[in-house]
Amino acid sequence: MKNILVTLPVGMDEKIQMQNAVRDGNENYQLVYRKDSSVDARDMKSASAIIGMISPSLLESADSLEWLQLAWAGVEPYLQSGVLQEKTILTNASGAYGIAVAEHMMALTLALSCSLNRYIEQQKAHIWQLLGRKNVLYGSNVLVMGTGDIGSQYAMRMKAMGAYVIGISRTAKKKQEYFDEQYTVGSMDHVLGRADIIAMALPGGKGTYHIIGESQMKQMKEGAIIINVGRGSTIDTAALINALQKGAIGGAGLDVFENEPLQDSRLWDMENVIITPHVAGKLEDEFNRKRVVALCIDNLYRYSHGKELLHVVDRSAGY
Repeated sequence: MKNILVTLPVGMDEKIQMQNAVRDGNENYQLVYRKDSSVDARDMKSASAIIGMISPSLLESADSLEWLQLAWAGVEPYLQSGVLQEKTILTNASGAYGIAVAEHMMALTLALSCSLNRYIEQQKAHIWQLLGRKNVLYGSNVLVMGTGDIGSQYAMRMKAMGAYVIGISRTAKKKQEYFDEQYTVGSMDHVLGRADIIAMALPGGKGTYHIIGESQMKQMKEGAIIINVGRGSTIDTAALINALQKGAIGGAGLDVFENEPLQDSRLWDMENVIITPHVAGKLEDEFNRKRVVALCIDNLYRYSHGKELLHVVDRSAGY
């Protein structure tokens, strides 16, 4: 008997679907449901697989763990030395959050382009004053950094609104129809200066740390807008603040930050910045939760029937 620990919030119908997924599997499986806050080292000792949320610190005692399915896309804490054994397969929920996060990116893009954040402040102060538009999306050049699920969903929406969309990926990929041009990171500096909007949906890790820094800020168009929903570590915060203060770029819509929660920062008080507290894609939103559960049930069937798992994380690459 192999124990599968489920810390994902699931309803009765979904529990039935999970039970059906392991039925007639390669071995006998027992599904054990726990709230992530109640999981302890004893649960780790008996778990062959874990689906959902789990503290990385608990995994050191998971000697029998064959598979860990996370309920989110970010995996950085689970890649640290000593957290997972080499034999443990790590999968994430990449692909479940793309629609919701892309919509959040669109909201930030439109709000900054139309100065909605400043109009809201004027409304509070009963001020009737024209501010003008910073960007019109139709005909604008949009650089999407990160062409996975989130970046692709955003690119599709921007393309539908009449933008010219350029994609940047960490590795070479087949160009999709919603990208007018597509390059790898090595060509980023050649296209940065063309972008009216730079939208970032990159994973964290050494390969993307401060990929946008002082040098890249200097290459950007005056008035360009930056949107970041990937990882805060991909932007040098000091360089961003400096560029915003000097007016070298037009604004920033930020859902992620180098240090979270965001503490005392000049970003809070900048009129050309919109801040959201890392909420673009959250499991607490029912739309996202259902998509994550469906993904996990698919992988549960694959695990229990000896089939190839989806969304396997390449630990050396970090995503």
